[in-house]
Amino acid sequence: MGKIELRDFDGNLAALSAMAYDTMFEEYGQDAWLDWNRPEITRHFFADVPDPRFLIGAYDGTRLVAFIANLPRAYRFNGNTYRGVASVMMAAHKDYRGAAVYLISECLRRNAEFGADFAFFTIEKGNRTWSLFEQALKPRYRIERLKRMCAIAHGINLEKIVEGQRLKWYEVAAYKLLGAHRPITTPPIPGTVRSYQDADLDQILALTRRYSDQNCLVRVFNKESLARRLYTKGVTATLIYERGAAVEGFINFTVHELVSRRGRYRWAWIDFLYWEGLTAKERRALLAGLWQAGREQGCIGILEWDKNYYAKGALFRSRFVPYPHFVEVNAWVLNSKLSLKGVNRIVEQVV
Repeated sequence: MGKIELRDFDGNLAALSAMAYDTMFEEYGQDAWLDWNRPEITRHFFADVPDPRFLIGAYDGTRLVAFIANLPRAYRFNGNTYRGVASVMMAAHKDYRGAAVYLISECLRRNAEFGADFAFFTIEKGNRTWSLFEQALKPRYRIERLKRMCAIAHGINLEKIVEGQRLKWYEVAAYKLLGAHRPITTPPIPGTVRSYQDADLDQILALTRRYSDQNCLVRVFNKESLARRLYTKGVTATLIYERGAAVEGFINFTVHELVSRRGRYRWAWIDFLYWEGLTAKERRALLAGLWQAGREQGCIGILEWDKNYYAKGALFRSRFVPYPHFVEVNAWVLNSKLSLKGVNRIVEQVV
């Protein structure tokens, strides 16, 4: 092992994938993990990074041994707008785990240099990253816990879900009993559910500005970033509810791949949703469109994290069921006048 140097990521996505895959397979064993490093996903998220200093690598000579990405965003909160960063994709090769602490310190130094008010991240309790967080990071930095998020899901291909998640027989029986594997059907509605088109951008941007920011952290989009969010081939897609030539609601999702030693399994993760003012039938119609779109993209199920900024009754009536997985949302707070502790409503994708 040579001297470790922290510097701007050199852009070698193949090296990043190889390092991350070795790390994740070793850490998760037989369990599935979220692949942030498939090229389509990586290019999609890095497109929002305006400066190479937001992407940090730890190098042993020319070899990438650890990495973290900082995705700059703006957020509304209680009438003010803040500069935030989503810290994602942290990985350190098993022989260089100690580099992660230095990498995070450099990450926070750069975020402060860029004037960020906070950097938020999600973490799974109990894994090796959690131990690093508790022992090496939490005592040294101002870290606030926002909320714990649980997941609810609806199946598209139950056989593949059983294979990918190693479900027990009683879990499969419960899935079938609750009907969480059945197609979501479209009821009679006065409007139309269809795929997003470029001409919808302005109307959707206007809808995102209706989210209340009272005790709620709300992502602020510009047109360019929102357009990528609404449609990036093979990564993101959006279903529109149109009534009287006006966009009245939408559901946006990301196609994520969960990876294990058994293979790769695609899921449609709901990220942004607006359906205030829609009837129960209209909301169900949007979910039916999502089910069909997910199926066409080869997804085995739909996953929603409890971000708590909209009513979820339509999901439960469409037979979404609890999924045995939890993550915690935390924030490194860099602005001494700001506190996000206990904020349990977040209009943002899970990162």
